[in-house]
Amino acid sequence: MAVIGGGPAGLSAALVLARARRTVVVVDAGKLRNAPARHMYGYLSRDGVVPAELVAAGRQEVTGYGGDIVPGTASDLVPDGRSGFWVLLADGNRISARRLLVTTGLRDELPDIPGLRDRWARDVLHCPYCHGHEVRDRPLGVIGGTAGAVRLCTDRPPVDPGPCLFHPTRHPHRRRTEDDVRIAVHDCNAARLPALSDHLPPEGESVREGRRHCPRPR
Repeated sequence: MAVIGGGPAGLSAALVLARARRTVVVVDAGKLRNAPARHMYGYLSRDGVVPAELVAAGRQEVTGYGGDIVPGTASDLVPDGRSGFWVLLADGNRISARRLLVTTGLRDELPDIPGLRDRWARDVLHCPYCHGHEVRDRPLGVIGGTAGAVRLCTDRPPVDPGPCLFHPTRHPHRRRTEDDVRIAVHDCNAARLPALSDHLPPEGESVREGRRHCPRPR
C-alpha cells in the first residue's frame, strides 16, 4: 500500500494499515500546509502543539509498526499490470504498490496583496475557529469578496470588536452590506497590507483572510 502525502491524514491512514499488518510506504514531500503557523489549536489532546511536532510523532508511530516513510515527491502514477501501480518519484526512484491512497491535501491561494504572504499565519489568519481565541478582543479586518468573507465578519464572538471587510474590488452591494450587518466595507485594490490596517483602530490588528482552497499537486 502506498500513501501519497505524509500529513496528519496520510499518517493516520498509514498507522491503521500498519497495525493491520499491511505493508505500507508513505511518500512525503515534507510541505505541510500549516507549516507557517507557530501552533495548531482545537486538536484534542494536542491543543497548542507545533505542527511539525505532530507530524514527527505520527511518523514515529507509523514506523513503530513497520511502516516506511520515503521522502520525495510523487511525479506520476502508472499502471503495473492489471492489479498494481508504479509510483514515480521526482528523484527518479519508483515504488511498486497494489493499492494507492492519495492524501496530498490542499494548498491555500492567497490574494495578490503585497506584504500578505510574509505575515501569513502570524497576524494574517485563515480561520476564526483555529486562531480566533489568540486574537480575541483585538480590532479585526477580513479580506475577501465572497459571501463567506461576509460570514467571517458576522459569525464572530460577541465580545470581538466590529470588523472591517476589505473587498478586492468595489463591493456590488456595499451599502446593503454596511446596513444589514453593520460592518464597514473598504476597497483594497492594489493596496499593501500595512495600508489596510490604517482602517482599523490603533490597539493592534488581526486580519482574517478569505482564501481559496485548491487541490495540492500530487
